Amino acid sequence: MVEFISIIVLTFALALIVLGAITMWLERGPRKLGGIALTAVGMVVGVGYAFLGSRYALALFDRLIVRVDLPLLMATAFTYTAGVFGGVALAVGLFLWVTGRFRHQSERTAVAFIVVSVMIALIATVFAIALSNP
Repeated sequence: MVEFISIIVLTFALALIVLGAITMWLERGPRKLGGIALTAVGMVVGVGYAFLGSRYALALFDRLIVRVDLPLLMATAFTYTAGVFGGVALAVGLFLWVTGRFRHQSERTAVAFIVVSVMIALIATVFAIALSNP
């Protein structure tokens, strides 16, 4: 159960960071602050939860609060999430193409969103794996 909760919390944090970055990119003026707030909250949640499973939690609390291998768990979660989103994206894309509702502009936006999401997931996974090695 701890693994499931860890996946939910860390995926939530990553989603907030990605959505905050997209909001900062798309919005202007005061609304850009909403994107900054989303990104900041995502960073605080992710770093805070990762702290609870790190050796620093041992130094502060004399025990691990979260006893799972977070980098391995997140690598697995990213793999499964990418697989599910990939399958759903293919099905929705095929549906939109068959029904004739797939427009040229929506194609560019969807491709850009998918590419950015995959790149962020891959970079986060590489960082997690690199940081997990002693």
